[in-house]
Amino acid sequence: MRTGYKRLFIIGLMIIMLLSGCNQLVQQDKSKNQLTVLTVEFNSGAPIPNLYIKVTDLETGEEIEDALGSEEGEATFSKLVEGKTYTIAATTLENSMGGDGYTTIDTFIYDTSKPYYRLQTHFSRDEQELDVPVVMQNPELPHGCEITSLTAVLNYYGMNVTKLEMADTYLPKQNFKTIGGQRFGPNPAYAFAGNPRDKAEGMYVFAAPIVKAAESVIADKQADLRVKNMSGASQDDILQLVREGVPVVTWVTLDLSTPKTNNDRGWIYEGEAASRAAYMNLHAVVLTGHLGDKVVVMDPLKGFVTYNVDQFFKSYQELGSQAVAVHK
Repeated sequence: MRTGYKRLFIIGLMIIMLLSGCNQLVQQDKSKNQLTVLTVEFNSGAPIPNLYIKVTDLETGEEIEDALGSEEGEATFSKLVEGKTYTIAATTLENSMGGDGYTTIDTFIYDTSKPYYRLQTHFSRDEQELDVPVVMQNPELPHGCEITSLTAVLNYYGMNVTKLEMADTYLPKQNFKTIGGQRFGPNPAYAFAGNPRDKAEGMYVFAAPIVKAAESVIADKQADLRVKNMSGASQDDILQLVREGVPVVTWVTLDLSTPKTNNDRGWIYEGEAASRAAYMNLHAVVLTGHLGDKVVVMDPLKGFVTYNVDQFFKSYQELGSQAVAVHK
């Protein structure tokens, strides 16, 4: 190589190295101003993926940055200022758009020497199961799956109530009347048809009276809980509640079988003229977990059972999408 060309080559190489070094310095300086937030489950410390995270200036209330967490539960922020105090909020993307639901909020002072922030949340991973106690309806309540399932949920929240107290004192009920061989009784959307203690004549109830039973006992016991009728909610909506630590009383059929009705066991609803066929395999369980393509339920006839998630929600929809959630 000629001396002149060699000199130019060396100079060019030095320029490249210098520019490369400058780029590295810029990247290093930029990384010094980055904060990585890791969202984790409060009890286990397991990373919670895909939460929506927002950072706000505590003094001005101005939103500084927002981001959607990764599958590893991490999100990076780069517009924070050393020494300033911020609030950081984490919720689901659905909740962020709807403006409701559960949110975890924390406050911190940004320190560039601490580029990692671990935010403990009360959300749970998809693969999780709530510690709902097993409460069996038999032998006392052969037709009491709905009120027994509610009792298990209330016990989960620490309420000291029994299935019999709930069935006898708080469940709206109405007995049948037989006139000229025809049975007359309540619409299950308003009251339990018959009595859950009565194996021969007891039938069933839908979501709204279970909501009333829950509201009544919560008021009497002065518990810090609230109840929501989730009837009509989508599969995603209900699974999201479970991810947030909320067990859901859900109406399905026994063993997720095809709904079966019987005209002879039916009755005329109060205020109507024609008799309606009765469901013969209606059931209610507590949805307590979601494990991949499976759901976990507390079945008041069997204890804990797992089902295919799609089959479970198909049965839920076939029975009119009835569900009740109790929240803290």
